Amino acid sequence: MIVIYTDGSAKGNGNKNAVGGYGVIVYQGLDSDHLKIVDAYQEQEIGTTNNRMEIKAILWAMKNYGQPDNFFPPIVYSDSMYCVNSFTNWINSWRSNGWRKSGKKDIEIENKDLIMEYDSLLRKGYSIDLQYVKGHNETIGNELADGLATGALTVQEVLNGQF
Repeated sequence: MIVIYTDGSAKGNGNKNAVGGYGVIVYQGLDSDHLKIVDAYQEQEIGTTNNRMEIKAILWAMKNYGQPDNFFPPIVYSDSMYCVNSFTNWINSWRSNGWRKSGKKDIEIENKDLIMEYDSLLRKGYSIDLQYVKGHNETIGNELADGLATGALTVQEVLNGQF
């Protein structure tokens, strides 16, 4: 069983100099009571938004752990309702509307490039079980992913248990 927590952040959200980042924590185990951290990833970016960083974290999880040959797709937790809704509720209607907002044929969806990348991976057989987790609620995986996203933690600190 693989369980992944993702998170994104952006200080100065949306400004051209906004400092953004995303973090990913990967657990593996026989069941949900016996999970251990086996991987972690973080990346920083300038001039971005929180939503883009949230999506990029999910894309990283999909590309690295949602391969088509996986019998059981990983459970991926995000504290972004925007992302969970985008990828579980809205993506099919957006695709059929030409990547435009429903009922607003002249307004393209935000983060279209990343959402189309996710859709492309789905069409190639990649899959994850994307679930919502309440953020900043003392869920350790979510807190660690947040620490990586904001730069408060490093991958080495997480993998060495120094948190």
